[in-house]
Amino acid sequence: MRFLMALGLLLAGPAGAQEVYRCGNSYSSEPCKNAKTIDVTPAVSNPDGPLTRLIYLCKRPDKTELWWIDRPCSQERWDLVESVRVPSNVDWKTQMAIAQRKRADDARQASQARHHYHSSEPGSGRSSEARCEEFKQRVEYLDSAARAGGTARKMEWIREERQRARDEQFRAGC
Repeated sequence: MRFLMALGLLLAGPAGAQEVYRCGNSYSSEPCKNAKTIDVTPAVSNPDGPLTRLIYLCKRPDKTELWWIDRPCSQERWDLVESVRVPSNVDWKTQMAIAQRKRADDARQASQARHHYHSSEPGSGRSSEARCEEFKQRVEYLDSAARAGGTARKMEWIREERQRARDEQFRAGC
């Protein structure tokens, strides 16, 4: 009996797919005068596949150079340095150039943030309240950056900078 029910469901599947008709401002499974057939198949969000992909910056244990590859470093038994999301619809050279530019931009931003932070060290003539406010703003900025996410290297840098800021806040008596 169960076999017959299952067989009936399988056979009814494609034939059981109902057409939907637009009749004026309403929809119906029954055709009406001047009805228009509506496509109710599920929409595909991206028929061309993913728009981005990860590429990996790896270091071979026996070499000092770094290599960009299109698969996880662990597959080659190499160490992962960083992974970067790049557009999938461009050639490999362009993907590497984008990844290298992003890596350089991240390093430059980290350097600028570090320089800005260290240029406002306590004891440079500002009031205690002003220094405490700067530390508070710095921690809030780092918290916001952490929530935005990023590469493992960036997240580690944010964690270290936040710890430095909190330590300075404590030392300043804020």
